[in-house]
Amino acid sequence: MDEENILQFRKELQNLGYCKTVINSYPKQIAKFLRYIRKENFEIQTQDILDYYSYLKTVISPRTKKALSDNYLHTILLSIKLYFDYLQRTGTIKLNPYQLKIKTPKSEERKVFTNEEIKKLYAKSSKLQAIILHLCYACGLRRNEAKELKINDIDLENDLLYIRKGKGKKRRVIPFTKQVKKDLEKFLETKARNQDEKLITQNPYEEFRKLLRKTGLENKGFTLHCLRHTIATQLLEQGMELEKVRDFLGHEYLGTTQIYTRINTM
Repeated sequence: MDEENILQFRKELQNLGYCKTVINSYPKQIAKFLRYIRKENFEIQTQDILDYYSYLKTVISPRTKKALSDNYLHTILLSIKLYFDYLQRTGTIKLNPYQLKIKTPKSEERKVFTNEEIKKLYAKSSKLQAIILHLCYACGLRRNEAKELKINDIDLENDLLYIRKGKGKKRRVIPFTKQVKKDLEKFLETKARNQDEKLITQNPYEEFRKLLRKTGLENKGFTLHCLRHTIATQLLEQGMELEKVRDFLGHEYLGTTQIYTRINTM
């Protein structure tokens, strides 16, 4: 077992800002994986990881007396992915054997819209509702961040939004697309342009509920925050690095961003 690389991997997790639970548990999962595989890092193939995954599905938890949960299996596989990402990044291995696609786990608490549903929302939206979609979906703002956003937080010249007091009082800067810029410019034409005024003076929650009713999606358990879940899911599925998605969403820990990932069908 490669204890030195596992130790360095642990330090890497610390440097990347993972929470203590991840920093302590992921290296332990790697140690278990390597003990099972009994190969050097450069010898490990994708099939070895799949074999280990198949083995894990036969394991009975000593605590619950049941098979390991999907969420726990996901955590183990994610630790393996991050480990080989680290080894490749540091030049320890040339080819990364982890070729499994990561997707968001199925969860009633993390409902996401399909691409078709997002298109339907935009198609049926008023100008105000489209702005709410842009803020919470395209820009990934939290509900309260969208509600509190002021006109002077929008930099149309450089296509940037400034979130000056996010969760935990964290500041961040979010780029937006040309379409978002175009719609923001049109929307701002209807306002008095008091720079300290909030961009959205109506209740965004109620406006979104109206839009859900217009699109026939009102009985599917969607909330305004589901737009943020959706963009996070899509960015990860498109291959954006966890660290970049974390910064985009304004998460303090990468572990929070990991909630949006799951193992694809293998």
